Amino acid sequence: MDSGNSYKLTDGGKSQWRYKQHLCSLFCGMLVFAVGIAIGVIIGYFIPGPNANCPQNVPQPLSEPQGNKPELTTTPEPKPSPGTKATFCPNDQSEIKKAISGDRGIFEVLTTNEMSRVRNVLVQKGIVTIPRGRPTLTDGYIYGMSLYLPSKKPALEHLDSGGPSPGRYAEVHVHRGNLDKPDVMEYKVGPVDSSSMTVHQLLKDGEVHYNARPRDSVEYNHIIDKLKVELMPLRKLMMESFDGAYFSDGGLTVHIQSPPGLTPEVRESRFLLQIKIDETSRGQDLHPLPLTGTLHNAELNVSKWYTHSFYYLNQGPFATAQELLQSYNNGTIRKFAFPKGYRKTLFQKTFPKPNSDKPRRFSTTKAPPRTYNPDGPRFTVNGHDVEWMGYSMTFGGSQFRGPSVHNVKFKGERIVYENSLSECNLIYASDTSSSANTIYMDATFGFGEFQDLIPTVDCPEHGTILDATWWDVSQQKPVSASSICIYESDGEEPLWRRKDRFVGGLRNTFLVVRYPMAVGNYDYIIDYKFYLDGKMETTVTASGYIQASFWDPENPHTGTDKMSDMFGFRIGDYSHGSLHDHTFGFKVDLDVGGTQNTFEKVHWKAGDVLKAFQTQTPDMKEKPVYFLYNKTRYLEYELIATEQGMNVDMARPEFWTVGNNNNKNKWGVRRAYHIIHNTIGSQTLPHDHIAMKAVAYTKYHCLVTKHKDDERSVSGAYDQNRLLDPIGSIDRYVDGENITDEDIVTWLSFGFLHVPTSEDFPMTIRNTAGFVLKPFNYFDSSMVFDVPNYIDTKSNIITERVPNHGTCAEPSVKMCYFC
Repeated sequence: MDSGNSYKLTDGGKSQWRYKQHLCSLFCGMLVFAVGIAIGVIIGYFIPGPNANCPQNVPQPLSEPQGNKPELTTTPEPKPSPGTKATFCPNDQSEIKKAISGDRGIFEVLTTNEMSRVRNVLVQKGIVTIPRGRPTLTDGYIYGMSLYLPSKKPALEHLDSGGPSPGRYAEVHVHRGNLDKPDVMEYKVGPVDSSSMTVHQLLKDGEVHYNARPRDSVEYNHIIDKLKVELMPLRKLMMESFDGAYFSDGGLTVHIQSPPGLTPEVRESRFLLQIKIDETSRGQDLHPLPLTGTLHNAELNVSKWYTHSFYYLNQGPFATAQELLQSYNNGTIRKFAFPKGYRKTLFQKTFPKPNSDKPRRFSTTKAPPRTYNPDGPRFTVNGHDVEWMGYSMTFGGSQFRGPSVHNVKFKGERIVYENSLSECNLIYASDTSSSANTIYMDATFGFGEFQDLIPTVDCPEHGTILDATWWDVSQQKPVSASSICIYESDGEEPLWRRKDRFVGGLRNTFLVVRYPMAVGNYDYIIDYKFYLDGKMETTVTASGYIQASFWDPENPHTGTDKMSDMFGFRIGDYSHGSLHDHTFGFKVDLDVGGTQNTFEKVHWKAGDVLKAFQTQTPDMKEKPVYFLYNKTRYLEYELIATEQGMNVDMARPEFWTVGNNNNKNKWGVRRAYHIIHNTIGSQTLPHDHIAMKAVAYTKYHCLVTKHKDDERSVSGAYDQNRLLDPIGSIDRYVDGENITDEDIVTWLSFGFLHVPTSEDFPMTIRNTAGFVLKPFNYFDSSMVFDVPNYIDTKSNIITERVPNHGTCAEPSVKMCYFC
């Protein structure tokens, strides 16, 4: 044979034996390969499921290697098991339809294009004198813009009867520093989709005094520049006291506190020095210093501004910086000094990073559990209109007031016309010259200056993100942020269950629409939640840096231990957790079975049996003999006929309901919704406190009034700066009007009392409060049986299961913030 693939028999038979051995080896190898493929196919067919890529339970070491830091910018992509082809669950969001700017509904946020067109109209009218660039106090410039909500009656005619659209208008707040008598003005501009917009002035000239204007970045920059000069004489005092630091380029910064004045004519900006913390803009709030003062900045002319009322370690007031320095140099006041090198230690204590000096918890190198949509999202979005499981609603937001949801329908019936955040009030208490007098109305500082979400923190990987817009005063241009997260959550608990002669239940899932917001040193998260049974929940969660006050280790006002005082606790080296509260105000306009509603209290009472019967039959003389005991629980119904406020009283429970007397369920009972407060906060300040006129909404957990289009919020846009003379107090809404069978509005307040403790350092961990809107005889029966439940019966007469999503792996998702 002369083939290159053959063996020559020239070695006495050995070559033939080798040839047969080679063929056998080839055959065995092919057989093993084929068996391996078959086994791989069998394993790939029967074993992989939704968690095919997850590690199996194997013994783990008792300790884990240290120093392994988690990846912060991306989530790992799924890795298929060897020999298998991964099938990922659908993550197609093609059903999410983005509405074009000219096709937005009457409640959706303005687009950046609409905002720019409004600005151009105001420039053409001469109202805005700086069309582009950075404004100054002597300019006419826009400091806020949002959608102007339409009047309710034409809005409902448009939504329900196909009437003409009331149009989309912009509400624009303008700083008019270019006038002979400067003021602030509000305008209604639109329709924003029209080629010829009109500009309507909403206030009278001079109605809002110039000094009552909200503080913006334009004024703040002037304040910093002025303080650089005014604080220069105190450089020696600052460097000796504060470990070589000084203001403003030497490691110190200032925090401007509120209110700037109690009447609209006054503008006195109290400032507090703080230590700068690298890589943060508000970490310094944990490290206040015992040096404060006041800047008089009431005039438009910055050259006339001056400082006064200086305090050092609560010693003062000193009329000028020079007077304080003289007392310091003379040794006539008590002094303070940080240990040398103290400032270098603050980043480690302040920045919320993993502890490098402590071992990580067991198993922290493993990824935590999370949920996703195995069959793709079950909700649809068109612009800011959302539909899910029988619900439909529109989500919006205001730069001036924050998040909102409008036109909430369940199974085709409107239940909520508006549920919108309106205000948050904080009043501090502390034995310092700064926090002792601090009052904040947070809506003044830009609830709706929305920012991009934090990936995987604010929004799960399977969430859908929508935009929200606001007006950047410093850049004089609109901003669009990816700031609304929508996702369906697995509650991992029963919505209902029963184990009887049958077993049954339904796993709780609900839709979440989330708005995270950074307002100063605090972060607020507003969650709107919708449940399968028609229940709706609104929650507010607070996190972020607390605003601490200085802990003076030699404070003569504290007790002997020097670790706590009447205003809170020591929580850091020189930090005190100032006592304060957060009281949120929401406008909740329910339309139950229509707009003709009535507010009713259902009292949960206990007492004599005869007294219980007499609530229904007043002339009854004796209790029925079948009542063996003369005490019982019973309900007493109270119709609220006129506008009034009320509070939660745990000792006297009652159900607050909004219902329709002319709209009954199958059993002839008035259809209603029950307002349930989830709150631990109540206003404890007396009504003669200087803030209570402006924040009167905090006096009540619920205030019910007749609907009026001009009653839009729980507080005035300028009342932060005129507490003794507010123009937007909710008390003016209560004027004794009839609210029986009327279009009514409930104004709900709730919150939490915050006593900061060491666990709030460096970061506050979730303080949460809110309210629930729950069906109260609204339906004829439970509304969760038109979705698949889990049901088993012994006789197999009825068997039901939720849809099986089959076998698939979590979709690959990459999310990061700064990349």
